[in-house]
Amino acid sequence: MAMSSALYLPAIQGQFGSWLYYAALMRLADLQERVRYAREIHDNPKLSEMIQRSLDDKTRAQDISDYLIKTQDRFFNSLVVGVHGGHPQWHPFDVKVRNNAHLLSDIDDKDREALGYLEFNGKENLFALDGQHRLAGIRRALEKNAEIGDDNVSVLFVAHQTDAKGLRRTRSLFVAINKKAVPVSKRDIIALDEVDLAAILTRRFVDEQVLFNRGQVDIDRFTPSIPAQAPALTTIGHFYDLIKLVLGDIGARRGDDELKLATRVRLPDRIINRYADEVLDYLERLIALDPELNTAMRSKTFGELIPVGRAAPKHRLMFRPVGLTIMMRLIASMQKEHTLAAAFKLVKKVPLELTKAPFKGVIWDDRRNRMITANASLALALLQYMLGERKADTKLRERLALAQGVSGGSVRLPARFN
Repeated sequence: MAMSSALYLPAIQGQFGSWLYYAALMRLADLQERVRYAREIHDNPKLSEMIQRSLDDKTRAQDISDYLIKTQDRFFNSLVVGVHGGHPQWHPFDVKVRNNAHLLSDIDDKDREALGYLEFNGKENLFALDGQHRLAGIRRALEKNAEIGDDNVSVLFVAHQTDAKGLRRTRSLFVAINKKAVPVSKRDIIALDEVDLAAILTRRFVDEQVLFNRGQVDIDRFTPSIPAQAPALTTIGHFYDLIKLVLGDIGARRGDDELKLATRVRLPDRIINRYADEVLDYLERLIALDPELNTAMRSKTFGELIPVGRAAPKHRLMFRPVGLTIMMRLIASMQKEHTLAAAFKLVKKVPLELTKAPFKGVIWDDRRNRMITANASLALALLQYMLGERKADTKLRERLALAQGVSGGSVRLPARFN
């Protein structure tokens, strides 16, 4: 929908490949009022509806809205906006030299005209090529809090032509921007994210807590597993995942939505500190399920004790990252039927040696002396059955038969715990 009023935006003109673009500053309120979604790049209404359906993800729009409203240090990268119709005008500044350090002739003629104002007369059609979910979140946020409408966001404007060639060119740009974008890696989230609660707690624990800050967590590895001879219990990547599981269980047991925003909106420090205490207590109780692991983690010689716990004849379940995950998921799976204290009491029945049921032949290959981590979910299901938290069914028997390489009729489920 074209607007009737003129708008002047401070901008820089640039060229990248075949695209002439303008990097401008635009108020969120003006963005909300003037910029639409990218339906215009398809003349087929059904394809336009496909783009719209992708924008109907209310969770993403709400997350972005909450981030804008609740985060003082909010920041967006540039949106890319296509322009067609109207008559946009570029007004370059008249550059003058104000000191004797250099001459005006030292600056390239083209660069002198790179700074200026971009004028829209209000009759243009503006549509987001990149940043459509951000646009949806901005609209939702401004409905709740109009004050943030004066925030300036960086917008890259590119010209769009409505003929067949122009449509193909703009669609190609749309795909290049959205398909080629590289998501933030787990490594960067753990190292740098000041919003993600699990990342904040991961860094805090490996910096400050005696159970984790002396090398018990390998901060150079981000894999879900660790070599058997490694002196560390687990990797920082797995430790981060474990903390996310703990937070998920805490949040589910509490029955509130506070943690649903904890990857997009930084919680107040007092709440972060409260969760830090709860998660640390949870992890300490988890580690204490195996007295040998608890002793090793607190020892000055943990680097010698951890590999010993993994090797023969011990083969301790919880000395392996996958074992920690299985026990963690087992406790979390009981959240509807048991209190946290009751769940920890129940899982004390679980054998701590990989050479015992249900682990032998499922996640532990005793002939080759190696882990079979692909069967971790089966081991969890068998433990739930053995604890009386799950009924025996054909599917469980079939999964066990497949893991053991036998026929379904000959397989027997492990005995239940007393």
